[in-house]
Amino acid sequence: MESKASFKSIIPIQVRFSDVDMLGHVSNTVYQNYYDAGKLHYFDEVLPEMDFVTIGVVGASIKIDYLKPIYMRTKILVETHVTHVGNKSLTMGHQLVEEETGEVLSTCSVVLVCYNIKDKVSIPIPETWKQKIAAYDPDVAIK
Repeated sequence: MESKASFKSIIPIQVRFSDVDMLGHVSNTVYQNYYDAGKLHYFDEVLPEMDFVTIGVVGASIKIDYLKPIYMRTKILVETHVTHVGNKSLTMGHQLVEEETGEVLSTCSVVLVCYNIKDKVSIPIPETWKQKIAAYDPDVAIK
């Protein structure tokens, strides 16, 4: 389980009626949408120059653990940080937390590759990105 102090990028998520399946809890197919919202919030805070038109990131790998069910009226937060930055890729850690209790309901690890959108090729992560990520997430491992 992640330490609460290691997450600075935190946003609330509203569970929508359409997120809930016939068993009464949030469908596993929806969790990725929640984590994507956290990812975008992080990038808006830390790397606002990432335009997703000329340069951005693409997903290479994702792992989600479903620890406890999320129900219709559960108030949740998406907490996001970067745990590792390599030459062309970075790893983000996320968790879904029940806002009222702080209980971790799900965790997620995502590997993203820096990508030149026009040329459709992976590229090295810009040094300015590494510096901004390190300033925001001081526990990040940078290669």
